[in-house]
Amino acid sequence: MDKKRRISKEKRRLQTVFAEIDANQLKIVQPLIERAAFIIISLQNLEDELNEKGWTEEYQNGENQYGVKKAAAADVHISLTKNLTSIIKQLLELTPPAQKKDSRLQALMRE
Repeated sequence: MDKKRRISKEKRRLQTVFAEIDANQLKIVQPLIERAAFIIISLQNLEDELNEKGWTEEYQNGENQYGVKKAAAADVHISLTKNLTSIIKQLLELTPPAQKKDSRLQALMRE
């Protein structure tokens, strides 16, 4: 499946997860959902690349200077992961309280 279709599918999945968000907040949430879908699919692609090529790459600066450094895809992966975490946090803050699920510990404490 091509990247655009995968992004559209992920966007629909996220929209169903956050379907109960207030209509007034939907204008704020929609761009966040679109960005999150793009990042999720991009991270999947980067993970495939990193699994294939590895997290490090060899470099050579001149005749005698060479070594191993973190792969460029690894830097992008780390950056996108931080951005996705921030977006998901924003989305969860906009989620109505009734939709938020308690952790097992919180549920046990109430019983």
